[in-house]
Amino acid sequence: MTSDPEELSPTPPPGQSEVRASEPVQSGRRRSSETPLADSWRDVLLRLSLSLPIDVELEQVTREFVDGLQTILPSAAIGACVVSNNGAGPVVLSRLPIGIAVGIGRDPTRLFPGFHDERIFELEDGAVGSTLHLASAQQALSPLQMQIGTHAALVLAAAVRRARLYTRAEESARSIRKLQAQVIQNEKLASLGQIVAGVAHELNNPLTSIIAYSDYLKRKANARAPYDDLEDDLERLRRIGEAAARILNFSRDLVAYARPSADVPGTVQVQDIVEKALIFCEHEFNGAKIQVLREFDARLPPVRGMAGQLTQVFVNLFTNAAHAMNPDGGTLRVRMHTNQKQHTLTIEVADSGTGIEEQDMPQIFEPFFTTKTEGRGTGLGLSIVRGIMDAHGGTIDASSVVGEGTVFMLTLPLAAIVPSLIPPA
Repeated sequence: MTSDPEELSPTPPPGQSEVRASEPVQSGRRRSSETPLADSWRDVLLRLSLSLPIDVELEQVTREFVDGLQTILPSAAIGACVVSNNGAGPVVLSRLPIGIAVGIGRDPTRLFPGFHDERIFELEDGAVGSTLHLASAQQALSPLQMQIGTHAALVLAAAVRRARLYTRAEESARSIRKLQAQVIQNEKLASLGQIVAGVAHELNNPLTSIIAYSDYLKRKANARAPYDDLEDDLERLRRIGEAAARILNFSRDLVAYARPSADVPGTVQVQDIVEKALIFCEHEFNGAKIQVLREFDARLPPVRGMAGQLTQVFVNLFTNAAHAMNPDGGTLRVRMHTNQKQHTLTIEVADSGTGIEEQDMPQIFEPFFTTKTEGRGTGLGLSIVRGIMDAHGGTIDASSVVGEGTVFMLTLPLAAIVPSLIPPA
């Protein structure tokens, strides 16, 4: 069996440099004549198939293939019609030889209607209707050009299949990320429902003060009593302002917590996050006679993270701790310290509750696993906590002794910040 010709045309005239198949050809430009190839056209197609990217969209991989095929068939018109897998219509690309400016159509059955000979090669890419087109302007395509077209169609079909797999994988990843965000938001709203149960109690005290002091001052103004106790009345007005500000801040924080997360990573003081989460869970602690012990310095360095998501971490941990306490109360201890060698901040959340059974410990971070009674938990809280910690480049571990309590150990990477910029205590 004779081998295929290695060259497509005679040696170029003196003064004209030889163009090798490995040299790049700018998209849309063609050489004026078939130039000799230094390597076999099969080798060129093999290199082209290996160099085509697998992590790009369908149109880009088709364009790079058509531009690469120019180096083998510079005197032929080359086109491709690839059926899209997202319903956006086919991808149609074409290249003409130098010196020919007309003759391109959009009909997939004939991309080059003004050419003498056009051959169509069906692509076995998993979709019906994808084709590769080769055309000659003034004469019939040669047997060698037809053979190259047959093999090129196989290369393009494989590249298109990879591009479709990449596109589907990207769509699946986007769907998973969207679903994860929805699960986190649903768990946040579930914990918010538990918080709202104590909102009325939380707002009752400042509202009582506001009403009582304002009624007193209205009665005094109606009686037109002399202001011989102005200093006392100013104190009452100050308390009214403090109570109103407390309600305003609490309601704003509550609304911000309930809002879908749109945070961007930034410098965060974990101490402030912990204090806000403790305020949200205050009704749980008061009703269960829980004492909160804060064992951390106000001048701890900040971490890099998203405040809304970190707030959800501590709300979940504090709520779980309150639910695990004995009826006669208990203690919640929050410790923080830095590890300068590892450049991390460690937060320890320890409760004196009932603890977790040893056989349950390996499952506590699994979705939908819960040891709470029906109606008190979804089983997603700790799973979401671990997901948020992973997203922040942190870790979370747990240890527990039945009858003594549970300890959660969290680590977060410190933010890179000049020490002089750390706010004073």
